[in-house]
Amino acid sequence: MDIEQIRKDYYEAREAARLLGISRELFFYYVKKGTIPRTDFPPRTHGFYKKSVIDRMAQKRKRAPAPGFVDWIKSEHDVLASMELDHRVYGEDVSLADLPYYVERVKRNPHVALAVYDSPKRERILSYLSLIPLDEQVILEVLSHKRPETAILTSEVLTYKRPGVYTLLAESACVDPQYPESFNLLLRHLAQYWCEEYPERQVSKIYAQASTPAGDTLIQKLFFSPLYDLASDAHMLDLRRPSASRVVRSFQQCIAAKEKAHEPTRSKVTSRDV
Repeated sequence: MDIEQIRKDYYEAREAARLLGISRELFFYYVKKGTIPRTDFPPRTHGFYKKSVIDRMAQKRKRAPAPGFVDWIKSEHDVLASMELDHRVYGEDVSLADLPYYVERVKRNPHVALAVYDSPKRERILSYLSLIPLDEQVILEVLSHKRPETAILTSEVLTYKRPGVYTLLAESACVDPQYPESFNLLLRHLAQYWCEEYPERQVSKIYAQASTPAGDTLIQKLFFSPLYDLASDAHMLDLRRPSASRVVRSFQQCIAAKEKAHEPTRSKVTSRDV
């Protein structure tokens, strides 16, 4: 079969990935897993992808249901889906570390990145937020631009095995412009998670750099305070202080209710005790 006949019924990888609206990296991951079938026509060394299959998949992706399934980013597939969202929102030139860097991180601590998926099948991420627990000194080095976020070592990421107080770095956030409401859903789930962890594990401060539109959105929604002594884009949210953010206030009210429920019962002092 000559190349013109092949191209009547098949796409090459680049065109198929473009029609699906995903990065080439995620496209070839689906090919490897068998989700996207590949056809070879020897002696040609690169694969082809049936147009009817790709067109059907593209139409299905356009009909993504309203967001509502929230879960942690856990697997290599989930990480790729988050990177695909970055590419979809910011373009192919977005600065990202290699895939293994992020996969190692979620394996070390499976509660560092929360996402809203289009469905329980976890095929497409509509928004995500990555909050990395780190020693405060590491966070300050990043915020003051002494080293980039991508230079954070996996071994520096804290696990949540020990009880106690944690400081978090809002390392990355991304929202599909078609589903801006998904980010509010994400924030509510995060607040609920940390309220459930209290008092065994607590968050005192969240730091962030306003380097992307999504970062600006997070800072505006949660009313972070600027840290101009560190850098013009450095911000911090102290969860122990009163806040104008509805999400933060709801979280603080949840914490206050738990504290009240766990207060030891005190015997009333009467005249007979004197």
